Amino acid sequence: MFVKEGELPGIGKKYTIKTEKGDLLVVVIHYTGKREIYYFEEEEEEPTAVIELTDEEARTLGTILVGALFQPTSDEEKIGFLMKHLVFEWVKVPKNSFLVNKTIKDLEIRKKWGVIVVAVIRDENVIVSPSPLFKIEEGDTLVVVGNLESVKKFLKAVEEG
Repeated sequence: MFVKEGELPGIGKKYTIKTEKGDLLVVVIHYTGKREIYYFEEEEEEPTAVIELTDEEARTLGTILVGALFQPTSDEEKIGFLMKHLVFEWVKVPKNSFLVNKTIKDLEIRKKWGVIVVAVIRDENVIVSPSPLFKIEEGDTLVVVGNLESVKKFLKAVEEG
């Protein structure tokens, strides 16, 4: 598989993916959050299919594709077993949230809710595996992982403020 990233000035980013079969997927991510997926069959110049997704739809599709909701049976049963019990969620930090201006360590997110912050999306930047001293800001999107019950508890806490 081959993946190429490119800038689209004034629009966003473009990712070109060539599959083992030779098909081409082009994913365009607009600054607005809209996603477009173009599917080109091998050696074709025009797309066979075009799919447009909202930001939320794209995140849901990503969660499905990463295997957070379902893992087919594979030779690596341990990994499959683990993935069946993991839930990934993107949590937008609202204005005046109890999370704002506090570090992950101060909030004791893992201890209190049983979830782990695996990444933070801030503006155009993705901070993977943020340190416990990482300070959360309004508008950040936390990518958390945990079991379904823990993730739901964390989401409820954030929504309730």
